[in-house]
Amino acid sequence: MAWLVRLLEVDLWGTDCNAGFGIDYFEGSGTTWTREATPYRGFVVAVTWDPTGTYLLYVDAARLELRITKRLTNGTYTGGRLLSTHVGPDGSSAQGNVVATGGQWWAVWREHVAPGGSPGSEFDQTELFQAYTIGGTFHPRQRITSNTRWDGAPSLALTPATTFPLRLVWTRGGSDFGAPTESDLRRALGNAGGGWISTTLATAGFHNFWPDVQVLGTTTYVTWNRDGRTVQANNASGTFLSHTFNTPAAQNHRPRIAVSPGNLVVGWTVPTSTSFRAFVAERVGSSWTGAYASPSVTRLQLLQGVAPRSGTATAVILSFRSRLYATTET
Repeated sequence: MAWLVRLLEVDLWGTDCNAGFGIDYFEGSGTTWTREATPYRGFVVAVTWDPTGTYLLYVDAARLELRITKRLTNGTYTGGRLLSTHVGPDGSSAQGNVVATGGQWWAVWREHVAPGGSPGSEFDQTELFQAYTIGGTFHPRQRITSNTRWDGAPSLALTPATTFPLRLVWTRGGSDFGAPTESDLRRALGNAGGGWISTTLATAGFHNFWPDVQVLGTTTYVTWNRDGRTVQANNASGTFLSHTFNTPAAQNHRPRIAVSPGNLVVGWTVPTSTSFRAFVAERVGSSWTGAYASPSVTRLQLLQGVAPRSGTATAVILSFRSRLYATTET
């Protein structure tokens, strides 16, 4: 089975092998892959693509600025656009997501905000901001949440040619510091004018975090971690119904979801007695099966992405201090 992957990767911050914060571009399928250095230096926040190219939302390490840029299909790297200068003193902890269609994009990210509304320090709570060109005009940085609890970990999906062409899922609650506090999931429908209508998505349990959302047809699929277990939910029946997996999840590592007609795939990182491993579960029809997608070794194996095709699944895994690799179910 061949799976085309467009992926950008940055080596771990602070390692001797990546003192320049270099970001690389990978493309390939099966056992054939290419790798090239990009002109960008910093921390990858999110990546997406459409037929016109690959989009990178990242923090520029030199200026601590949030930027969006693009690699065109002919291999040209663009200069990109500045989105925000309020990423805090350490841009490696930035959270955000981006979607694209027809050569245009929409990005959502979090920033620390002081009680009076001015840019905050890393100890201040976070709110969500957006910028976009979908619709044809650049709309610069705009705040889209305002709440007494922390908002973060946003995930976006597109639903073209609908009244609300965007789906946004994020976490409300918790914090980056101090004792754990309760967190829930919020869901919002976005219109082409940048407005959002939001509602609560998940409140069960104590700690709901790291959502990932996909849309197929009229159905929204979401996965996230709740209290050390990965959960999947979708509204195919008209209301959101959830399934909690038995295999444990590393609460602080985002799970991933991917969907194609008749095939749903969820992947997550499993804590073991000695390390971490990547696990992938598939639903064909109404039945779930699952298996480890990485070997049992002492080196950390952290799931980065999943994709379904023709009844099989592929996982992209980061092997800590070693490599980024793709493995396909056989």
